[in-house]
Parts: sequence; C-alpha cells; structure tokens
Amino acid sequence: MGREFKLAPFKEQDKLEDNLLRTETGSYIKLSTATYWIDGEEELFASSTQDKLKEGLIRFPQGSYFNIDSIEKVEESDCFVATAVYGDRSAHQVEVLREFRNNVLMQSGVGRTFVDFYYSGAGRKTADFIREHLPSTIPAIRRGLDVLVERYSAQKK
Repeated sequence: MGREFKLAPFKEQDKLEDNLLRTETGSYIKLSTATYWIDGEEELFASSTQDKLKEGLIRFPQGSYFNIDSIEKVEESDCFVATAVYGDRSAHQVEVLREFRNNVLMQSGVGRTFVDFYYSGAGRKTADFIREHLPSTIPAIRRGLDVLVERYSAQKK
C-alpha cells in the first residue's frame, strides 16, 4: 500500500491534460500510478480512454464516470525497484523517491515518458528480476539511489 492523498477540488486541477491529478498538498500524481477510492471501494481508471477529464470526470474500466470531486482519496502505486532495494515501501528513501517522481520526473515530457514506461510493467518486472536473480546487485543499486535521495533532499532545503 502506498501513500494516500486527498485530491484538490476540480477547479484547482491545472494539469489534467497531462493526466496529472493535483493533490491538496500541491503535488501531482499521474493517473497511471494511482488507485482511487470511491464510496469505500478501490477502483482503477481506464488508462487509454480518458475523454472527459476537462469536464472533471474520470472514466473507469467498466465505462462509468466519476466526478473528480467525489473521489475520496488517491493512493500512489509502489516504487517497485526502490522497495526491492530498501526492503520496505515505507522506508524514508522510498518516500523521497516517490516525491522525486512526482515533483521532478512528472514535470517534464521525458520524465513522464519514463514514469509511464516504468508503471507499464517494467518497474515491477525489474524489481522481481533483481530480487530473484541478482540480489547481489542490491547494495550497488542502493548506493546509486542513496546519492539521488541525498542530492534531491539537499536541493529542497
């Protein structure tokens, strides 16, 4: 389970054309990296058929639409590789990497393309492959991610 967020009201949603939902804290979550909660039920969105976002409506796989303002909470999907490397999806480093994804990668076309690729299945497959076949590489990957976490954290200050 990832971090949960409340969405900003529809009138404050300023990046829907980029398939980004603004949270009440001002950060953004990509539609493809989130799970939505409506009426206490978990829902996934229909990734390729979002045709009414500008009207404040999100389409779900079964074809129904929900008003953005009726979505109770949004939960970010896991950072698969970081969770495999740090061993805990709630590790401080994983949280920082989620923030980096949302606030840095999602702000550029190249970054959004990478995030789309990662959440299309590549991230989960990579994490599974590392855990199953290359666990000896985890310390090296961790050192690389530690550098990213440290630099991003220092930049925010």
